[in-house]
Amino acid sequence: MTMQAAETATQPEARKHYHDIDGARSVLMFLSVALHAGTVYAPARPWITANTARADFFDWLIFGFHLFVTPTFFFVGGFFAVLLLTRRTPGDFLWNRFLRSAVPLIAVALTFNMLEHYLRWGDAGGEGSVLDWVSSPAFVSIWADGTWQLHLWFLVSLLPMFLLAALVQVILPKDARIRSLAATLADRFAVWISGSLAFGFALLVLAAGNTANYSAAAMVPGGYDLIFPGFQSLYKLTSEFPFFVVGVMAALSPRLLAALFKWRAWMPFAAAAALIIQPYPDTQQSFAVGLGMLFLNQLAIWTLVLFILQFFHRFFSEGGPRTRWLADCALSMYLFHHCFVYIYGQAFTAADWPIWIEFGLVTIGAAVTVIAIHELLIRRFGLLRLLFNGKTDVEAVRRQPGVIAAFFGSPHSPPKGQQAGALGSGGQLSPR
Repeated sequence: MTMQAAETATQPEARKHYHDIDGARSVLMFLSVALHAGTVYAPARPWITANTARADFFDWLIFGFHLFVTPTFFFVGGFFAVLLLTRRTPGDFLWNRFLRSAVPLIAVALTFNMLEHYLRWGDAGGEGSVLDWVSSPAFVSIWADGTWQLHLWFLVSLLPMFLLAALVQVILPKDARIRSLAATLADRFAVWISGSLAFGFALLVLAAGNTANYSAAAMVPGGYDLIFPGFQSLYKLTSEFPFFVVGVMAALSPRLLAALFKWRAWMPFAAAAALIIQPYPDTQQSFAVGLGMLFLNQLAIWTLVLFILQFFHRFFSEGGPRTRWLADCALSMYLFHHCFVYIYGQAFTAADWPIWIEFGLVTIGAAVTVIAIHELLIRRFGLLRLLFNGKTDVEAVRRQPGVIAAFFGSPHSPPKGQQAGALGSGGQLSPR
């Protein structure tokens, strides 16, 4: 063995970067801006604003986005939870998740969400100062009934899943039989769904699993009631759990990950059909029809989620400065945009402009505002980065390209301080 080969053999294995999965999560967080901007103008789910401009298209838009945006987040959450637990102790994992999820949740809930709720209170007829609002029954109500969460319900649901993942890691020894059985089961599932016809059947199985999960949660006495004041119901807490579980399985089995992400030529057509048709159950339907529609709804969701992951794996696996910037800004976009969408949506109440122009301006205005906050504050000040992004790497991130350099600079030039050819400079690191 040569000296160079010996040195290579003793070096630790390079950490794999899943740019495709991270890219999907980041883009969908940006897409959430359009989702919530559409809510301002949707007849079926209007926000409490004085803005009364409505168009049926926005019902289709927001219900379509709801089919795949959040479920994909839960899949990604389960996937990366397993990866983190393979690199960290359960205690370190929980501390990491506390910083990255719980701290931003608390910080935004006490600031931007409270600002939005105060504005909502005024739009709904409330009169007085912030102190008047804080002392009103409306303020007590938003904390008691859980509406303080607004769009942050995703993080509220995800935190118990992280706790469960850490608990399983603590309880089960590394050589526990159930661990090997889980990996073996995931591998066998991967082999089974390798063909296109089998993959289509697997979508039916996954949809049936989701339908059973929903049905079981609905039959639990008090399942729709809050578990405790200010939290969530059991029904809502468990509704997205199957996506988290499949994300865990994909992390346990590289074969399953490859099988799920394998590009299939018919999937774009299936995803387009799911997005256009948008099957949803209705309370006016009979039990049998409603159950069938619930199954079709979950089938549409799994089709869209897996198509998105396949799409990003096929076309966005290389990473680079744009991917890094999107991944860094994604949490800021998710946390802050909701309040600004509300503010801009309310600002256009008096404007008699075409609804499409208003929607575009609300979406762009909210996104640009968040980007400015991220660039000028979150990337520059350690305390703000800790509170709103859960990170303490402000010195390192300052050396990374900002939005202008990332999107308009040379795509092949490494960030300042990073040697050419270093890991993460844009090489393809995700498995195909």
